[in-house]
Amino acid sequence: MRHINSLHQSFFSQYGKVYRPFIHQLNVKLHSYGLFNSQWAILRLLFQEGQMTPAEIANRQQVEKPSVTKILQRLAEMKYVDAMPGKDRREKLISLTDHGRTVVEEITVQLKPLYEQLLEGVAENEIEAAIDVLARVHQNLMR
Repeated sequence: MRHINSLHQSFFSQYGKVYRPFIHQLNVKLHSYGLFNSQWAILRLLFQEGQMTPAEIANRQQVEKPSVTKILQRLAEMKYVDAMPGKDRREKLISLTDHGRTVVEEITVQLKPLYEQLLEGVAENEIEAAIDVLARVHQNLMR
C-alpha cells in the first residue's frame, strides 16, 4: 500500500513540476500576440467548437463566468472575437473574427516546435496513454 501512495504522490508531483514551467513558456510565446494562456485557451476552444455563449465557455473552461466575461471583453478589444445576439435577447453568442481565426492558426503553427521539443523522446502511444490518464483524473475531479 505504501508503494501505491508513493506512486500517486509521484504522479502529481511530476504533473506539478511540468505545469507551471510549461504555462510560463507558453505565455512567453503568446506575448507577441498580447495574449496569456487563459485567453489562448478560449480562442482555441472557439476555433475547435465554433460559437458559444459566455456561460458555455465558462463551463467548458471551468472558470467563473465573470472571469470569462473579462477575458472576452479583452479579446473583443483586440478584434479576436465578436458577440452576436443569441436566441434569447439576454444571450450572446461569441465567435472568432476572421482576424481571430488567422491568429489562432498562426499561433498553432508557432507552438508546434515547442510541443515537439517538450515531447522529444516520448513515443506516440505514451502520449496517448498520458492523455487518457489525465482525462480520467479530470473525470474523477468533476465527480
